[in-house]
Amino acid sequence: MDPIKIVLADNHTLFREGLKRLLAGERDLLVTAEASRVEDVEAALTKGKGDLLVLEVAMPGTEAVQTLLQVKEGHPETRTMILTGYEDADIIADTAKAGARGYVLKDVAPETLFQAVRAIHGGGIWIDQKLPRAGDFAAIAAQANPEPPGEEADGIQSLTRRELEVLTLLAEGFANEEIAARMFISERTVRAHVTGIFAKLKVNNRVKAALAIVRSGIPSPPPAASPAPRPPAGSARGR
Repeated sequence: MDPIKIVLADNHTLFREGLKRLLAGERDLLVTAEASRVEDVEAALTKGKGDLLVLEVAMPGTEAVQTLLQVKEGHPETRTMILTGYEDADIIADTAKAGARGYVLKDVAPETLFQAVRAIHGGGIWIDQKLPRAGDFAAIAAQANPEPPGEEADGIQSLTRRELEVLTLLAEGFANEEIAARMFISERTVRAHVTGIFAKLKVNNRVKAALAIVRSGIPSPPPAASPAPRPPAGSARGR
């Protein structure tokens, strides 16, 4: 299988060098070109024939939104992921409108970054749910960059609300025991939900299931409400 060709665009040389070393450790990821200025992004994409552009929104020069629009027009086959330290809600939403398919902070673990790169390259949308307007980013990106529907989309639509809640927590990296505690259900019930989710999505592991909901762009359902506290044993009852 051909590696994912990545073009890095960041004005910090040390950061680019460190990121290239990290990506070089993954067999399916290959940095083919880089740019230190926004005006060099176009040439870097042409030179590197990039499948994925990793872009810092705070590079000096043209605004990131303008750069994204130029990439979308000139290289429609290239998907773009924002990798930055900025958490501004308006910037997050604007980048989705301009064509970005992912928004990742620079403080993430390397494994999370690799997962995001692969998900976006595979047609998915990736954003940390803790970021402001994360749900808006996913919804806007899904509309601005539509992917052809398939069995995976049908599988997501067939999930019950409870299964969506389990899948959302699963995608955030929680173990069955933690999901059970958060949803106030037994671990056995969580396992049953996971089995049902796998069957409907036609996947065989948690990573593939997590990628399915990321690609779908469906906003996360609100967390389950805590059950009403039980009265202590032996308390007086109304007559």
